[in-house]
Amino acid sequence: MRKKSQHLVARRRAPDGWRLWALFSIVSVAIIGGTAAAIRAIDEPSLAIAALIPAGVVFAVALFVMPVHWLPALTMVILALFPTRFIPAQGPFNALPALAIVLGIWVLRRTLIPDGRATLPLERPVALTARYAVYATGALLVVWLISSVLLNGSTDTSVGWSIAFSASVFVPLLVIDARREAQLLRKTLLVVGALSGLYILGESVLRFSPLYGVATGDLVFSVYRARGAFSHPLFAAAFLTVPALLGLGTWLTQGRRWPLVAGLISAAGVMATVSRGPLAAVAIAVGFAILVSPIFIGWSNLTRWVQLLVVTIVGSIGALNFGPLVERGDSIESRISADVRDRAVDVALRSADYSGFIGTGPGTSGETSRLFDTIIIENSILQLLISIGVPGLLLFLAFIAALGWRAAVTGNLGTALAIIAYVVAISGFNTIDAVRSMHIIIGMLALLAVHGGERLESPFPPSATRTPGPASRQGNTTSNRSQRERTPA
Repeated sequence: MRKKSQHLVARRRAPDGWRLWALFSIVSVAIIGGTAAAIRAIDEPSLAIAALIPAGVVFAVALFVMPVHWLPALTMVILALFPTRFIPAQGPFNALPALAIVLGIWVLRRTLIPDGRATLPLERPVALTARYAVYATGALLVVWLISSVLLNGSTDTSVGWSIAFSASVFVPLLVIDARREAQLLRKTLLVVGALSGLYILGESVLRFSPLYGVATGDLVFSVYRARGAFSHPLFAAAFLTVPALLGLGTWLTQGRRWPLVAGLISAAGVMATVSRGPLAAVAIAVGFAILVSPIFIGWSNLTRWVQLLVVTIVGSIGALNFGPLVERGDSIESRISADVRDRAVDVALRSADYSGFIGTGPGTSGETSRLFDTIIIENSILQLLISIGVPGLLLFLAFIAALGWRAAVTGNLGTALAIIAYVVAISGFNTIDAVRSMHIIIGMLALLAVHGGERLESPFPPSATRTPGPASRQGNTTSNRSQRERTPA
């Protein structure tokens, strides 16, 4: 009887094992393979359409067939490995990004068919307060976005941007217990970050992209800057800062080597994009890790902290002596870029003053700044200052701070570092207003911060995660017998 019951438990666990990964691999191969075929046949529109239609059909069916807790992780697979230029972004997808639709389907499935195995854990008061802070600041930010749209007139730009941002960032918070999703999302980010980092490193060596090709009207830089599946090296670098710091933080708190290796590969990918802002973001987040990691890992793990110092020193020497980065630093393009960023501060302040610092409406920073200068505001924080004003910017920063606080109090050092790195990275280029598909990264960081803490209990019941030993089986038998004796017939 005991062997039979163990066999039944094993059969119930099977769908969460190799079969799920096999299904995930098949879907990924179908999507990426179809995309690669379309890229290679881009000069023949009929062949491209013929390659993309089957992949699209498989993808649409998979959204409703695959395990529901895969969907958030799937968005990161698509963002990292699927060519950005083929992700729909025009028409209705400009207001409701395709990846936000995937999250909407996830929330819908979780609402209609809740997972009975997951129960909300009891949390310490400080962790619960941090959770409430995330929801409170998020709700206030949504209220301000609505108010800003009404104050400045209901333009298509403002309405579309507000919907896109809210759907990408706040929809993940609608699922109250997403610990299974956060657990898989963390692993997926490390894997796709390493894969994307390896590809970008290879692309940097080859100086061309064998899989993704070159987009029409592609930008030309003073040195070759790899970008992988992304449409710009800055977008690739900003994304890779997340798995880079997630891997580093996970290694610090758990001691496992694989997250560190994956994080280092992602960090090398950031360097291969020759993007100074994201590299500085990685350096700032690592510096923060050096300061606070003893609080998370304890002084008993001092060896790991020393290893972090060694990794930091070696990485810094490598970055400072990386040929393309040195060459770009000495180029005219670099000096022009630095000058534009300096001028952007003055233009942003004048543009913000134009509205009395209450903003000219979500998503309008570009058209407002052009009233004072022709340069692009290459700073997402300044973009928010112009578009949603001082109140909106303060609420956005409060929301980010609440996410960092929640991650910190639940022992989630990796997510806290990733949040710091990503926010610093986007402060160096224009993504918040200009690239709505990148909003999804903030939403995934929010999901990890709220649901991915290492001090939260496992989303799986003990009987489904490990086979009990003889002593625990005997204890369980005694407990069950006592429970039957107490239960009335």
